[in-house]
Amino acid sequence: MERFEKIAKFGVLWSLAMVMLVAANPGQGFATVDTCGTTTWNLTAGRTIDVGLVTVSNDADNIYVTYALDYPGATFGTLQMWVGNLLTNLPTNSQGVPVPGQFPHKSGENGLPSSDGATTYTFTIPFAGLSMVDTSLMCGEPLIVVTHAEVTMDSNGDGTMDHETAWGGSYPGGTSNRWWFYGSYTICCDFGPPPQECVKETAFAKGGWVWTTDRKSNPESLPSLNLTKNRWGWAINLTATGITTYDIWAGAGLNNTAKGTKVGTLTVEWDGTDVLVTYSLSQGFYLEEVHIYAGDASPATTAPGQYGYTDYPFGEKDYTSEPIPLADTNGTGGVWLIAHAVVSNGACE
Repeated sequence: MERFEKIAKFGVLWSLAMVMLVAANPGQGFATVDTCGTTTWNLTAGRTIDVGLVTVSNDADNIYVTYALDYPGATFGTLQMWVGNLLTNLPTNSQGVPVPGQFPHKSGENGLPSSDGATTYTFTIPFAGLSMVDTSLMCGEPLIVVTHAEVTMDSNGDGTMDHETAWGGSYPGGTSNRWWFYGSYTICCDFGPPPQECVKETAFAKGGWVWTTDRKSNPESLPSLNLTKNRWGWAINLTATGITTYDIWAGAGLNNTAKGTKVGTLTVEWDGTDVLVTYSLSQGFYLEEVHIYAGDASPATTAPGQYGYTDYPFGEKDYTSEPIPLADTNGTGGVWLIAHAVVSNGACE
């Protein structure tokens, strides 16, 4: 799956804007931000009172801006917000003071819920809804976020609830008389590895017998049980007790291992009375199902669900069966085994 890529570069206009901002605020650098996490700054009311926090984050589609109050008894009135990449596009009056009533994102309007009386509130803004010089975004580039709030609070500690203006951000954007703040947020594009898609494949332990009657599905000219024309798979003929091992192949259509993948080994322990079958898968492969045929007579079916022994060790790499009765009672000098599995890449639920 393709990773999230969010578009091209901001261009010269953004660089010029940031030079202007830093020049206007000597000694102010950009806030420390986690390039691919969240950025948080104070929400300041009445010019000097920290009343809470503003937290900004994003996923592949949206910017999320959360206002949260922690000042005792304080609640929100209306919230207004602007996000863009050029501060000169911020709605302001003739003196350059922001006009929150003209901000494009407001609680209680355009279908958004009201924030009146709340202590937390989150705006969800699609990337397409940002106020951008260019509608494209570049991973790792900063945005300007201007967050305004009306706050009802006891600002003097006398029990009287006052209505204060609050701004979020680390950078002062105005003067002592017309104060306001703004913040800088870096767009995050590192969402970790993309989710794996579930891939399952059928697998068999490679014994010395096939069950096909067609030459093209018997490239090694092995003896056949003559059960079907082309279906692939192998049977194991045990002629002596002890421990034997076999390769497990997945996706080896027409019994051609060159087209398949070796996914592990099978260990068979037969004492003449019972058999233990152990699947051991290689790195990156996991068991979903196992089906085992164990009988004195040669198998009469290729359908794993009819083998007689079934288990579902979801997500396991190693699996040992219960003891399965297996004895040479017909005096032919051997017994039969088929070890089938469904294996996956581990991304299956």
